[in-house]
Amino acid sequence: LKKERWVAVEGLHTGQFVYCGSKAQLTVGNVMPLGKMPEGTVISMCEEKASDRGRLARASGCNCMIVGHSDDGKKTRIRLPSGSRKTVPSTCRAV
Repeated sequence: LKKERWVAVEGLHTGQFVYCGSKAQLTVGNVMPLGKMPEGTVISMCEEKASDRGRLARASGCNCMIVGHSDDGKKTRIRLPSGSRKTVPSTCRAV
């Protein structure tokens, strides 16, 4: 059992188990690649480049939404808190 600290998202409670990886379930607090999440999913702490530890939507109350995936599955389009849209690799992770 590996313990680590990071920013809690809205809906996470004390003592809750958080799972990371592509096989994690889509629940509040779990970290998984954007390519494994369906369109319309609300996310936070999204990576801009793979393995940069989450740079987008980190502040309190901020969140992004997955707008769509490319046909080849390599890029994902997200809507940022400012309303602008950004294309990031599907291998980027988010909470």
